[in-house]
Amino acid sequence: MGGRFLEGAVRLPELMAPLQVKRFLLADLIDANFLIGVGVAMMLLFANPLGP
Repeated sequence: MGGRFLEGAVRLPELMAPLQVKRFLLADLIDANFLIGVGVAMMLLFANPLGP
């Protein structure tokens, strides 16, 4: 992902700021994907569908 960002920044330097914002958002979503999955798994594991 970083290499593609650098290629795009070299080709079109005027688009470097919007590309950088999108790169950071995508990296954050990739990192958060694991935590969201763990949260959903914990919810499904410990939730009681029949109530108390």
